[in-house]
Amino acid sequence: MKTIFLAVTAGALLLGPPTGSTAQEAPTTAEAPTATPAGIPLGSAWRRAVYAQANTHLQHPGWGVRHSERNYVLGMALAEAEGLTVDADVLFAAAFLHDWGGIAPFAVAGIDHAERSVQLAEPFLAEAGFPMGKFPAVRAAILGHMYDKEPEGPEAVVLHDADALDFLGALGAARLLAATGERPDYDQALGRIERFAVDIPPRLKTAAAREMAGPRVAGMTDFLAGVRRETPEGARP
Repeated sequence: MKTIFLAVTAGALLLGPPTGSTAQEAPTTAEAPTATPAGIPLGSAWRRAVYAQANTHLQHPGWGVRHSERNYVLGMALAEAEGLTVDADVLFAAAFLHDWGGIAPFAVAGIDHAERSVQLAEPFLAEAGFPMGKFPAVRAAILGHMYDKEPEGPEAVVLHDADALDFLGALGAARLLAATGERPDYDQALGRIERFAVDIPPRLKTAAAREMAGPRVAGMTDFLAGVRRETPEGARP
């Protein structure tokens, strides 16, 4: 399988006043980032707006901006491995906004988080200058991103599989354990780790994702075995 290597860009450059200047100091400002930490290009105003929105308002241990960045990188890698032609703009917008509707304070009771994400993303992208002729593909990718959905279109397929893979392996276990919320235990998270190891692999659409799932499932199984092994007899983990 081919692998995409994305370079990590340098941090923002801080500008200061000339040495020895007697003029009033100008406030120090940071240049807008040209790429995400994983090297995803932010070469347009709308991309910078999307990333700023996600980086500022969509922070969550399980579904936040870091998960979105991984989904984009992994989605592009899956597209290359499968020989699929995907629109990077569509995948970028969908990856960074797909869970928006599931994060407080944007979530609405009774509305599926993917549908809510589409409701929020459409006006936001239009105002940000996104080429809205591509929005139907963004909508399809967001609505089809969960592992139990049937994705339509190449961007939807790779986002679906990338999102599913991020539920597996050490990263998947870390995400689920981090998202226990106000519960007094992590029984729900352990149950989901065990269930996802069984339920997700058969739902993957690409051969590349199925190949990647094997080691991740093995890692999850080993993790659960370790939890059980380290729990004293009669006690609960």
